[in-house]
Amino acid sequence: MGTTHDQPKVTAVIPIFNNRDETLAFLGSMADVTYDNLSLTVVDDGSTDGSAEAIAERFPAVKILRGDGNLWWSGATNLGVKDALKCDADFVLTINNDNVVESGFIEPLVESAVNNPRSMVNSLIVDCQERDFITSFGGEIEWSVGEIRDRTSKRDSFVPDQLKEGDFLTGNATLVPAHAYREIGLYDQISCPQYLGDAEFSLRARKAGYRLIVEPRSRILNKSAISGGTAVLNRLSATELVTDRRSPFYSKANYKVYRDYCPYHPFPLFLAIRYARLIYTLFRRRFIDGKRRFFLRGEKP
Repeated sequence: MGTTHDQPKVTAVIPIFNNRDETLAFLGSMADVTYDNLSLTVVDDGSTDGSAEAIAERFPAVKILRGDGNLWWSGATNLGVKDALKCDADFVLTINNDNVVESGFIEPLVESAVNNPRSMVNSLIVDCQERDFITSFGGEIEWSVGEIRDRTSKRDSFVPDQLKEGDFLTGNATLVPAHAYREIGLYDQISCPQYLGDAEFSLRARKAGYRLIVEPRSRILNKSAISGGTAVLNRLSATELVTDRRSPFYSKANYKVYRDYCPYHPFPLFLAIRYARLIYTLFRRRFIDGKRRFFLRGEKP
């Protein structure tokens, strides 16, 4: 891309809560990035494990903003985005701390964004342990069956070296032009504080005419062997899955997404299908998959 003065200014916004060692490893990989006109902003939302202090000691060039522990993903990211806009960033890169990045992953994102002015551009996300497994190349929404999910190479067809557009983009390793935030606003931290904050923002952007692009030349490695949403599904009770902000089925977030963006009417019917799918999944895991596991071990359920 040339010298720093020729490159658009990119600010990476990294929301964190605890996981100090993981954050330090991530920042270590970011230190090797070859894109020159890059600044890093960590938003520490109330960590209690000394994350901020360790970052300040190991990576003094990283800006640290602090939250009170109630920002969640959308609020923490918004705090970083606001600061980036004040500092005249041309692009904001939203990215999580459970990744290891390749040194040249930013250049293809910027190139695609510059060549497609009204666009947001996402990296391919690859499993850190199973390198041929692409865990996300854009998001897909099937309103009629109640599914909002990442496209993966184990479930969906993928053409290497070809730009792909998604129904939404994950908030992990997505490059957003600063003018998009000024035009359509920030992430909805009231209705979508955690899950679906990135999907809602993407859908709002697409509605305003932005393309949602996945750039296959840009890859990051993600350490999460199991998605956060699946982990929550395994941990929370049925009631908590609907009422807890940590859940991808949090009622307020899902209502907002379906009300504002579902192309089918009446939208409550299709929202009900999503929750019927959840009920079926819980039933299957408890009564079908659970019995199968006991059977394979030669035990009684």
